[in-house]
Amino acid sequence: MKKILTFDCYGTLLDTSSLYDLIENIAKTNNLSSIETIHIFSSYEDRLMYGEPFISYEQLIKNVLSYCDMELKTSLFSNYYDAIMKAHQEFPVFDDVMPCLTSLKEKGYELALMSNTTNSLMKYHLLKMNNIFDYVLTSDETKCYKPNLEFFRLAEIKFDLINKDHTHIAKGYWWDIVPAAKMNWNKIWIDRSHIKAGRNNEKPYTIIPNLTKLTLL
Repeated sequence: MKKILTFDCYGTLLDTSSLYDLIENIAKTNNLSSIETIHIFSSYEDRLMYGEPFISYEQLIKNVLSYCDMELKTSLFSNYYDAIMKAHQEFPVFDDVMPCLTSLKEKGYELALMSNTTNSLMKYHLLKMNNIFDYVLTSDETKCYKPNLEFFRLAEIKFDLINKDHTHIAKGYWWDIVPAAKMNWNKIWIDRSHIKAGRNNEKPYTIIPNLTKLTLL
């Protein structure tokens, strides 16, 4: 039986902190509260991603920035759309990622990537990871965002997970571990935020602090 590992992308493989650094800098440069601005950005990103009919991630970000302008009574954030998308394109790979993925590939694992993003952004991300993945699934294809179970059902079909020895690996607990549990998938939680313990509801799952530990399992 073939062995396959499915991975989340943002926060698990790619470090997204530069996006929030950029938003913080925009706020401070314009004498706005960086804490409030980041909260508004994140809140509307979640609202539009999970409380509205599906739209592409690029359009979602445009809408988020317009809401930031509305809430903060400015007209500046919409002008930073290109800079925000460039920050996405340039998300760096965590230091532990490529040694881990290379080792897993050498051990015979198929690697698949599942991400709340677009195909156009994914091209940049895959280049940073040397196009090591065998399969990729984005929200452009699923027309929904994780943790929507439809995303996971479509992954199961596209990657033929029923007929493979499969484990899902992710940092996002609510976005990935919870729906993976509902799908009865094997799962490994990458606890980069040092939360230490998840809920009993989603057990069993393995907890490791980073991907360096993954190759030792």
